[in-house]
Amino acid sequence: MGFAETGIVASLEVVAGLGEAAWRATLEGAPVVTAERLADVFLGRLGASDIRWQVAPGFGASGEAVPGEAEEEVDATLRLGEWLARGRSRRPIGAPVWDERVRVALGRALAAAAEGDIRYVGFKLTLRSLLAECDSPGEWMEFVRRFHLRPDEEFLADGTPDAAICLAVLKAAGLVVGPVLGFERGPAVKTAAWAGRRRGSDPMESALRDEATRQAVRGGCALVGQAHLVMAMCALDCALERTGNRFAAAPPNGGARALARLGLGYAQVKDFAEDLSTEPAENAKGPYAADLVRAFDEAARLAADLGQGRAGTSHLLYVIAADHEGTGVRMLRSFGVDPGTLARSLGGELAL
Repeated sequence: MGFAETGIVASLEVVAGLGEAAWRATLEGAPVVTAERLADVFLGRLGASDIRWQVAPGFGASGEAVPGEAEEEVDATLRLGEWLARGRSRRPIGAPVWDERVRVALGRALAAAAEGDIRYVGFKLTLRSLLAECDSPGEWMEFVRRFHLRPDEEFLADGTPDAAICLAVLKAAGLVVGPVLGFERGPAVKTAAWAGRRRGSDPMESALRDEATRQAVRGGCALVGQAHLVMAMCALDCALERTGNRFAAAPPNGGARALARLGLGYAQVKDFAEDLSTEPAENAKGPYAADLVRAFDEAARLAADLGQGRAGTSHLLYVIAADHEGTGVRMLRSFGVDPGTLARSLGGELAL
């Protein structure tokens, strides 16, 4: 299996660390986000805030390049980190310049994950790669001794799913049930859940809209459209599977499972890069395309007509497959899926 087919992505902790490092660099007016700065962020999460890497940039660098098969995922991950840094800043900031050693370390961590049963690359595995770029093997071994990190147990383990906030917000609304996960109590999740309640929006729509936005950022797209909503459904389904959680009985949420039966999962759709151009929605409070707003409106109307109350992913995928002007149909056709057949199948399930 090639790297692209593994579906491996950086965990929420890694993306958040990149955002933190970029934000700190902006505050200090630093021209480059160095490997040492990112290592500082990750070390702080291990309670190692007293350790600082004061070596000059370039010292101890491996001289290796980003593994070719991981280049696209490295770029997508860095875009997410930049997005978080911009969201945290109180003033407009430009795109950060990433030290090439950050790119190399992230690429090596992704490639290493492909050798094990890892779906979400954790920050410890990324930190190990970073430290190889920052300092000497002798000091690296001292770090291992000090923090008692055993590679097999600590490094080669899943991090938090990248769709964790979407999952946790739905759990807070009672739409997802399953084991309690540590990240559900995190500040990012609490803020997102509070913001959704404040807006008075449907929690399913709010959570999936935010996740679709994240997917658009990954792909470097200016507008969030139906294709990104399909990616969001698949990302959420992947997170549910990996964490042992599941949707509650209602409303119907079989959208991602319907795609899985056709051989489409997050690994297949996450890097979809064909034409996603579309028109912006009128009066939208965000970078939302007209086809995305149309999908949510039509899904809500369909659920009401069927007496099913709240719209779920089955309703959303049905209206996407039936919308011949949306980017979702272009995505489905590019993967050999007949939208009409899919819509009829989902329509039959929804009518039961």
